[in-house]
Amino acid sequence: MRARTAIVLTGLFAAVAGGCAIPPTGVIEAGQPAVGVQRPGRPKEAVVRLFFLSAAGLTSTPRQAAGVVPPDEAVDLLFAGPSSAELARGLTTDLPLVGSGVKVVARSGQVVVAVPFDVARLSPGAVAQLTCTAANAAAENRLGTADDVKVSVIGGGTTRGPGTCRTPALPTAASVPAPAG
Repeated sequence: MRARTAIVLTGLFAAVAGGCAIPPTGVIEAGQPAVGVQRPGRPKEAVVRLFFLSAAGLTSTPRQAAGVVPPDEAVDLLFAGPSSAELARGLTTDLPLVGSGVKVVARSGQVVVAVPFDVARLSPGAVAQLTCTAANAAAENRLGTADDVKVSVIGGGTTRGPGTCRTPALPTAASVPAPAG
């Protein structure tokens, strides 16, 4: 009797589960591949998110790090420009090469990036690169969320911002707007 009940229940379950009337679908293209997903059982690797420009617009790219990277170090990495691998993937920068003189002050909800040149010369894309890189590094250091940290870029008597990094829809590189603020 138990065997017959088990067979009937198994058949009934298979009929119900198999007849959900959900048609199969193919692959649906929807933007860039996911980033940051770790394989199960592996410890989370430390990365710093740098924002460069590409044909798709403002683009976040992860770089390996020994641990959590403070905003000043993230901005230094950004000013150093894309690596050869990042250049090969089509990433570029609108930031000038700066040997030294960049100062970054970060506190809860706010980052100030002071540079040794007039920031009026910076393109909207360059300001967006600085804003999003600094905001994401501040968020990793528990100074706020990447979308809410206010970033100001100052230099040469000019202030750009404060702005925030909100990048759900990435514009083309030719039309990267100034960060919201």
